[in-house]
Amino acid sequence: MAQTKPAKTERDGGAPAPCDLMIVNGYVLSMDDKRNVYPDGAVAITGSRIVDVGPTRLVTARAKARRTIDAAGGAVHPGYIDGHYHATLHLTRGAVTDNPKPPADPKTGKPPAGYIDWFNALTDEDEYASALMASVEMVLNGFTGFIEPGTAFEPDAVASAAEDVGIRASVGDPFLWDKLDPEGMASLIERAPADGKRVERELGRQLKRNRDPDALARAHVALYGIGSATEELTRAAKSLADANGVVLAQHQNFTEEDVEFDTKRFGRHPLLHMAEMGVLGRNCTFTHMNVIHDDEVKPVVDSGLSIVWHPGNYMFYGISGQMKTRMPELFRAGTNMSFGCDVAKVWAFGELGFLAYLIARENGQFLPSESILEMFTRGGAQAMGRLQDLGSLEPGKRADIVIRRNDLPDAQPNLDVVRQLTLISRTKSVDTVLVDGKIVVRNGRMAQMDEAAVFARGQASAKRMVERCGMKPGTIWPKVE
Repeated sequence: MAQTKPAKTERDGGAPAPCDLMIVNGYVLSMDDKRNVYPDGAVAITGSRIVDVGPTRLVTARAKARRTIDAAGGAVHPGYIDGHYHATLHLTRGAVTDNPKPPADPKTGKPPAGYIDWFNALTDEDEYASALMASVEMVLNGFTGFIEPGTAFEPDAVASAAEDVGIRASVGDPFLWDKLDPEGMASLIERAPADGKRVERELGRQLKRNRDPDALARAHVALYGIGSATEELTRAAKSLADANGVVLAQHQNFTEEDVEFDTKRFGRHPLLHMAEMGVLGRNCTFTHMNVIHDDEVKPVVDSGLSIVWHPGNYMFYGISGQMKTRMPELFRAGTNMSFGCDVAKVWAFGELGFLAYLIARENGQFLPSESILEMFTRGGAQAMGRLQDLGSLEPGKRADIVIRRNDLPDAQPNLDVVRQLTLISRTKSVDTVLVDGKIVVRNGRMAQMDEAAVFARGQASAKRMVERCGMKPGTIWPKVE
């Protein structure tokens, strides 16, 4: 990380250095290596970078801003990063059933249309509309970036949507799998067959986005995972990630069923086998990891990989009945962890920390609110492979910053600021969001985008998709016209 020393003060014989923007009078949660907190703090920004952080009295003495934002005592912290979000499925909310094991239609004998049907009905326009709506919802809830897990047929649609909203995205090559996985998806997605030649053509194509270090939309290497990749593909993907200095992301150890599938083909538990293959490392970001056996714990911890935890899915699919979560244990052992919303089933962005806290308590463990904030910020940045310039408020880092409001009942009495914002007010108190030093959200609304137009576009796309898939969403109660 490029460090920028604070300018000399007048007392040191130097005039205050000019800066573009300064946030003052904030409860600054720096999330730096020491986790320094400045109860009356300031952050100075020039261009896209932070140039100074500290007590307001000192930062204002060291720098003179062209523009100032008064945080009025509200919390100021790094932007949250969602570690795993299928942005092109965002508009399925309310369309795909909320029953994880839906009954078959009594007339046809078939289950209701779901995510596979939605994937097969998507057009480039619908992928863009979905990713645009997802990006707007994220940034309004204090998220400044997300990892798209390689399930967009047209990654340009996701990248363009994120850039138009003004937040970060890391995209992957579409649907990289070359064998039939236990879920069966690899044989059912029409535009992305499990074909080795197709995968060979696609692998690494998106990495060209990283030529521009200032691009909001960049790329990583993504496999679909959970039993859908041969050992040859897994090794090739890891080597490519290593050579390009990016993360290798994939779904892994989601349910008992997919772990059993991998265990049978490898003759040992999958994470132990991956360690022996040499494909685990600090640049690996694995999502879900709900089912981890005793002999897999050490390989996970020793490798330094990141886990993207989805406590909502863990509960939604009843995985808690299969295996007790190991996430608090792994986090305490030093495993980097972030949250990923996956698909917006029955939750919104920013709620997973609250669910994680309760799951830990249900299992007789304790996950402090400070740990939850770390997962949303530093954890997400490391999962994205960007901890060197994101995830904390320090000189030299990108100015991705969230300012919270204090004038809400959910923000009272605010005796413990971190607990109040992570577990109680959660996303309600987001007031201002900056990405690369640019104000994207102000006073809780999009600063340079027509929200109503985005909503209308998303609703129109969802209606088209529902018709194509033959879905009939809505309440089960009778409607009286």
